[in-house]
Amino acid sequence: MPKNGVTIVLPTYNERENIRILIPLIGKELDGKTHYEIIVVDDDSPDGTWREAKKFEDIYNVRVIRRIGKRGLVSAILEGIARARHRYVIVMDADLQHPPEVIGKIHRHLKKCDLVIASRYVEGGGVEGWSPLRLIVSKGATFLAHLFFPKIRIVRDPMSGFFGVNKGILRGVKINVLGFKILLEILVKCRYKSLIEVPYIFRSRKYGSSKLSKGIMIQYVEHLFILFLQTKNIRKLIYVMLLIMLFACGLIIWRL
Repeated sequence: MPKNGVTIVLPTYNERENIRILIPLIGKELDGKTHYEIIVVDDDSPDGTWREAKKFEDIYNVRVIRRIGKRGLVSAILEGIARARHRYVIVMDADLQHPPEVIGKIHRHLKKCDLVIASRYVEGGGVEGWSPLRLIVSKGATFLAHLFFPKIRIVRDPMSGFFGVNKGILRGVKINVLGFKILLEILVKCRYKSLIEVPYIFRSRKYGSSKLSKGIMIQYVEHLFILFLQTKNIRKLIYVMLLIMLFACGLIIWRL
């Protein structure tokens, strides 16, 4: 395999309308510039996302992994990374909220950095169409991650689902598949020599519905606690729990 090629991993569930637009856009971004492959890891979508993706197999070097009896964003991403033929891997959502034109910039930085994060919260980044509540939830999640794990405070957007990684830093690291935030696991557990954040605008969804729910937010808090317990700092754990309760109460009062 070419040394500097790249694998794009797209975890999917009910993204048929989006995937038929996204794959050609990725191909347009990478064709003639580098060797690449696109791995679509689909959790047996009822809308036939996996079937739609297969139509592009011979056009844009797409490989489709249809997972029957399996479900979960993080486990899908990990399966895609494990199957990647290139050492540089870019993970992105398939819902068109992550702009494909940023892929080239991520790939260029990956040749020098172990981890490249597409960030909504650095200069030049931003979000489209978010309600005040959605923005508060996102900022609150970032605040909690920084509170739990001081080592990642240099990262403005540790919740990003759009990032590139030299998969060598994942070797021998056990990643928890709970929740949606695999980047947080990588930031906390992996040994990387360098990282960089590049700006992007998080776009509004055109097709399908958001996967964000109360259950996912609860899973995120559970995820934080599982990671944090590795520090075995009970006093700090109690302090952080109190702050989480205050944050949750503030959200409830704000919505009333």
